[in-house]
Amino acid sequence: MVWVVAAIAVILVFAWVFVRSPLRRVVALNRATQLACRRKDFFSAVRLCRESHKAAAALKEPARLRIQSRIEIQLATLLYRQGRMREADDQFRQGFSHTRAADTHPEMRPAYLIWGDLCTDQGRHPEAEQHYRTALAGEEQIGNLAGMIFDLQRLGDSLIRQERRDEAEEVINRAIVLETQVVHQQMAREGKNPGQHRVISWSLPDLHFCRQQYEDARRLYREKVEYWEKSVTRPDNINLGHLQMRLAFSEARTGHRAEAIEMYTRAEKTFEREWCEGHLKVLAARDAKHALLQQAVNQ
Repeated sequence: MVWVVAAIAVILVFAWVFVRSPLRRVVALNRATQLACRRKDFFSAVRLCRESHKAAAALKEPARLRIQSRIEIQLATLLYRQGRMREADDQFRQGFSHTRAADTHPEMRPAYLIWGDLCTDQGRHPEAEQHYRTALAGEEQIGNLAGMIFDLQRLGDSLIRQERRDEAEEVINRAIVLETQVVHQQMAREGKNPGQHRVISWSLPDLHFCRQQYEDARRLYREKVEYWEKSVTRPDNINLGHLQMRLAFSEARTGHRAEAIEMYTRAEKTFEREWCEGHLKVLAARDAKHALLQQAVNQ
C-alpha cells in the first residue's frame, strides 16, 4: 500500500523540475508523508497529506487538478489503513472521478487494487471484483507482470468469496503462468537454464484452496506463512495476515481446530500491528477465532 504514496511522490518530484513554486511545498509535504508512512505513523501521514492537498490548491490548471486527484487517492489509501472506511471510500470515489476529469485516469488504474481491498473487507465483493479488474487492466496496459500477478491473486480471492470457483480457478491458473514466465525471465538474465530448474508457484496454495483441497492448501500456506514470518523484510504487497487467515481456515477444515485458533490469533495480532486496532481485518480474524472457540464449548 505504501507504494501508492511513493509513486505519487515520484510524479511530484518530476513535475517540480518544471514548476518551481508553489509546487515546491507540495513536493516537500509529500516527501514528509512518505517518511511518515515508512515509520508507520499513519496519523501524521494523513495530516501531511491533507496539507499537501491544500497547498496544491494554489497551483494553476491543469496542474492543480492532476496533482490534487493523485493526492486524494493517496489520502484514501491512508484513511483505509487507519480503518476509516467510509471516509476512505468517499475519497477514492472523489479521487478517481477527478483523475477522469484531469485525463490521468489510465495511469492511476493500478491503485484500484486498494479500493478493491476496502470493498472486500466490507463484504462488497461484486464491487471489489470490478475494482480488481480495473487495476488488472491498468497493469496490463503498462506491461507490469508483477502487478498483474498480484491483481489476479486478489481477483481470484474475490471470485472464491462469491462461490464462483470455476472462474476463480481460471484466474489463479493465469497468475501461475505469469509467475512461471517472470521466474524464467529472471533465470535467463542470470544465465541459468529454466528447463533445469523446477518452478513452484506462490499462487499454488490458492489453487488448492479454490478447489477445496484443504490438506494441500494447509501444507503450502504453512510454508508461506513460516517463510514470511521469519523474513526480516517483506514487500508491502505481501499480506501476511491474509495468508494466516487462509491457513487458519484450512486448518479448521481439516480438523485441526487448536491450530486454527492459534493461527487466527496470530492473524489478529498481525492486523493490529500492521493496520490498526479495530480495523475490519482485525475484527474478521477475531470473529473467526471466537466462532471456533464457541464450537469447542458447544461440543
